[in-house]
Amino acid sequence: MRVLIATDGSKEALLAMHVASHLLSETDRQVDVLYVTTQPRAVPSKELVASAYERRIVPEAFRILQEAQQALREEGIEAGVRYTVGSPAQVLLQETGNYDVTVIGAKGRNVASDVGLGPVAGRLIEHASGCVLVGREFEQERGARILAPVDGSDGSRQALDVLPRLFDLASAEITLLHVVETQWLGIEAEQGQPLEEAAGDVDEASLLVELRREGEQVLSRARERMLECHAGITTLLREGDPANEILSEAEQGGHDLVLLGASGSADLKHRILGSVSSKVAWNASCSVLLVRG
Repeated sequence: MRVLIATDGSKEALLAMHVASHLLSETDRQVDVLYVTTQPRAVPSKELVASAYERRIVPEAFRILQEAQQALREEGIEAGVRYTVGSPAQVLLQETGNYDVTVIGAKGRNVASDVGLGPVAGRLIEHASGCVLVGREFEQERGARILAPVDGSDGSRQALDVLPRLFDLASAEITLLHVVETQWLGIEAEQGQPLEEAAGDVDEASLLVELRREGEQVLSRARERMLECHAGITTLLREGDPANEILSEAEQGGHDLVLLGASGSADLKHRILGSVSSKVAWNASCSVLLVRG
């Protein structure tokens, strides 16, 4: 397993590094740490500015990389280090396809907000071609608690397939969650009529019964899919807004990681609801793994 850990020397980056070292499987794990510094602005005295910039930034880059390397060594991991100049978001977006998982802190050292994601992490969540792990605080005195929302899509099935390849599940607790989406009922369709009428005048109560039945089937299939690699699986069925229900369960259930598969859906319902994975990644109190590609 090839792991790329992005660092900018911030406490969030070091935390993500610590999370990755504990959560990701140790089997055949190859870790690289990457520091990307921005290119200086072009000015008339370009060569002079570039020389001064290099004298200042190169020692800082190697200090940050050595600090990261030492932190990983204390976790029992020997990591390679890389340094390059460019746009951090663009460089990391290009690199995500070359690694099994890219690890990043929720925010960089220049982001003042205490919540959400920084601009680089936000870009990766939206556009990365591979798996992205956003590392946040977790309880390491016990086995990992993993929350895996499932909706029957190719994205959620792919996320479940990735789980045993990236994580050591021997001591983990896995909870599968399906959310029956109810908040879109009654929203006007594009033709100006309620969605249930557009579907053939199906009454809301019957529709909810059918949605719950489908949800139970989704959970049953997902559980069977996971039983080969983990014997103890908990399943939960909720109703409401998927992002809100996932965030609520992640916090109230004390989960360490939320596993999300990016579906790329573009139908009317998903245009109305927005990206569940993006909302969860932005607002979760725990680490989030987004599986795409």
